[in-house]
Amino acid sequence: MPTRGAKCPGGRQRHATDPRVGYQPDSSVLRRSSPILPNTDQPDLPVLDALPFFEAAARLGSFTEAGHELGVTAAAIAYRVKSLERHLGVELFSRQARSVRLNDRGRAYLEEVQRILAALHRAKERLHSSGPPRLRLVATEVVAEKWLMPRLHDFTAGHPGLAVELDTDRGAFDPDRRPFDVWVAFTDRAKVAPQCETLFEETLVPVCSPALLEVRGRPEEPRDLSRWPLLYDLLWAPYWVLWFAHHGAGPVDLSRASGFRLYSMMVKAAVDGMGVALGHTRMIAEELERGTLEPLFDTAVPAPARYVLCVSPDAVEKPGVSAFRDWIRAQAARPSPSPPSSGRPVTSGA
Repeated sequence: MPTRGAKCPGGRQRHATDPRVGYQPDSSVLRRSSPILPNTDQPDLPVLDALPFFEAAARLGSFTEAGHELGVTAAAIAYRVKSLERHLGVELFSRQARSVRLNDRGRAYLEEVQRILAALHRAKERLHSSGPPRLRLVATEVVAEKWLMPRLHDFTAGHPGLAVELDTDRGAFDPDRRPFDVWVAFTDRAKVAPQCETLFEETLVPVCSPALLEVRGRPEEPRDLSRWPLLYDLLWAPYWVLWFAHHGAGPVDLSRASGFRLYSMMVKAAVDGMGVALGHTRMIAEELERGTLEPLFDTAVPAPARYVLCVSPDAVEKPGVSAFRDWIRAQAARPSPSPPSSGRPVTSGA
């Protein structure tokens, strides 16, 4: 075990605050490290080495959780964050007795750090790219599962030399902070990145199983649904409020509505007769066509978000990207089947 004042290889004395050394720091070290002041000496660790530790701690809001993610101790995370703060000459976190919270400077710095780390990741991939070309796709979960996957074989069959990797974003659309080639997102952001374009719009329609409709009877007007068991995707919980308000039927008590982590779980619950789901019309086209779900009203409400196609500037010239963009544009341009009539037309604001 190292002794107090142990020498590092090369003769430099290792700081007693280093968690790699198993002893408590003396008061002189504490005085030197607090408060945060610009450090005129070389930092204990290279700045780049500390950035992933800071990013994980800032994103997760916990040194302990960051340690679990990176496979190190919370003390190691705290040490590297402290080293970074000393190097910058500012505090990035507000520290309480049992928690840490990113402050305003920390939030601004986090945005830049995430962009830097994403750029480094892309650069590494370009250096080590070998074998067949790989197309990295990211899509909102419902789009990936309900719209893209049933069609993706058509694309891959036409491009057998191209490997495809598909991941989901769970609604977290931020093209500046994640490596990708093509992203299909469902977003309500007023302005998206310059490399993005609208793929298609979406509408919302309440649907349920034929069995539930037979038991309860068809509702006469939108406000009647406030007495039905309602289902929603946790990501878009406010959409029911929007639908009722569109028809002049609010406010509505949704405290007894059931929410689901995945859109596909909500759709399955509706098919099984658990309640009424607010369906994204394009995403439930298969269930409507098969008759496992039925629309309760003919008037669909425009969704507050739209589906966008986004190509990373770093991937514009990458093999397969242009072909995929052309293919998915053609898929989106195909007319979607019209849902069967519910027999209950509704006028907006009725």
